[in-house]
Amino acid sequence: MQEIDMLNALSETVPVLGVTLLLCMMAGKMSKKLGVPKVSGYIVLGALLGPGVFNFLTHSFTESFSFFNELALGLILFNIGGEFNKKLISSMKKDKILYSILSVQLVVAFIFFLFFILLSTTTTLPLSHRLIISLFLGLIGVEAAPPTTLLVLKEYNAKGLLSLSIKVYLAFATITAVVGTLILTKFLEYYGFWHVPQTGSTLLFAEAIWNIVGSVIFGVTIGFLLSYFERFETKVGNILFAVIAAILFGQSLSYYLKVDSLLISLFLGFTVANASSVGEKLHESVKDIGGSIYALFFVLAGTHIEFGKLAGSVGLLGIFYIVSRILGIFMASFAASYALKIKEESIKYYHGLGVISHAGAALAIVNKVKLHSEDSAQLIFNIVVASIFVFEVLGPFLLKIALLKSDEISSWNPTKDKTSKLKLEFRDIIEHFKDNITPKQQEETFKSAISPLVNTDIVAIQADANLESIKTYLGDHSPLYPVVDKEHCFMGTLNLSSIKKVLEKTEDDPLVTAHSFIGESIFIPSNSSLEGARDIFSMTQKEVLPVVNPINRVLEGIIFSKDILVSLSKGEKHFDE
Repeated sequence: MQEIDMLNALSETVPVLGVTLLLCMMAGKMSKKLGVPKVSGYIVLGALLGPGVFNFLTHSFTESFSFFNELALGLILFNIGGEFNKKLISSMKKDKILYSILSVQLVVAFIFFLFFILLSTTTTLPLSHRLIISLFLGLIGVEAAPPTTLLVLKEYNAKGLLSLSIKVYLAFATITAVVGTLILTKFLEYYGFWHVPQTGSTLLFAEAIWNIVGSVIFGVTIGFLLSYFERFETKVGNILFAVIAAILFGQSLSYYLKVDSLLISLFLGFTVANASSVGEKLHESVKDIGGSIYALFFVLAGTHIEFGKLAGSVGLLGIFYIVSRILGIFMASFAASYALKIKEESIKYYHGLGVISHAGAALAIVNKVKLHSEDSAQLIFNIVVASIFVFEVLGPFLLKIALLKSDEISSWNPTKDKTSKLKLEFRDIIEHFKDNITPKQQEETFKSAISPLVNTDIVAIQADANLESIKTYLGDHSPLYPVVDKEHCFMGTLNLSSIKKVLEKTEDDPLVTAHSFIGESIFIPSNSSLEGARDIFSMTQKEVLPVVNPINRVLEGIIFSKDILVSLSKGEKHFDE
């Protein structure tokens, strides 16, 4: 009977998931056109699809996907840990790292103080309740939604001191929130403020110590094992699979051995990024595969927002928390800048704007708090969940403003994609399909035309792309870097040595475009015979060349020398027979 219920639940989940992912794609495209951060679009979509409006994503559906949230959070914390590589540490001066650490501590103090004052002057709650709620909200409030913040930084390709400072803040804020709330929870359980069977037992503090120390040990150990495994694996797909398996294994350990999955993932990412010789590249690859996972994560996070209950559930307390958290972050940012004599305006004035987002780890923390039945625990849960909509819609916008004001992004809209692919008509796709499934006589199989060997799924860069777009393109695509015009007509290939010389300069020249780096313009005509293509490869001594239509100069793809040689050898065998 239980198996039948599981099958029924699965049959209902898959159709809902399919529609949701399709809507995620549409929301992402629409957000980009409107100049809205994708994160905000996903969260609003989740709120609309959730129980508060259309109830398409029901409570039972979101609960059945709790494992998915764990995986998404694991990937996100893995990414944050991976940001702490040699490159980041060497580019950040000691005072900037101290600034982020001090900001975290001051945010906790200011939120606690402000919320406690507001709570004490407007409510008649007992002193113990006021202290518990204020302390918890201070510790939770320091969390700055790593999923949201990192996705916005990635979406707009932000780089600079502010971005680095925010990444450092995210790591220390997450550790502070997770560890701080854990210790506070054990303290409340020990003294009976929150009742548990072990109330008064020193084992509660032993559990807290094990939770923290064990998480670090397991995270580092799995990280070293993953780095060791990576040395024996050559296929990227298998390595990425191993990363996901390692993150899920860490979460399995957290379940069975009572440690924290968030801390394990954080230290796992940190270890891999610094222990493996290709740790940074591996870290970048993991960031790239997370798009659809993060999109669904934010939609599911948005389902927690029920507009009808938003005001009624906490009312004034929710407003107090929103005000206290925003003021606390700004006050902490300025105080830390003053104390450490930070001169950079991008950090001094805009760091606070960049860390307003609030969800992710905060949701994971309050979901654990909710397990306690005491009024103070339930109030903490309701206040944080009710505030998420405000912070998750407002936060990405404020971060975007901070990045724009600090000149770490050049415009309000993301950098326009300057890559290009061969555009195919729908009839071309149908013809290609027919060619592949239509049986052919063996004599017709060997043709002199090179078209079956051409890889048409090649991405080129447009000639007017700036240096920032070129760097992104070089990191994402290989093995050939063709340059095209707006009509996808071939102009040549990038000269990597010229680009390297320009990149050695301290600042990017906005006037430099891909057109400046065009080197060779050798290509194979798309109507070439196999023998003709072989001769061109022999003369140029190249392993791969672009294939271009000789009439309109449209880039049709690339072709490899080895594929030509293999085809010719097969043809010779065929004729011999």
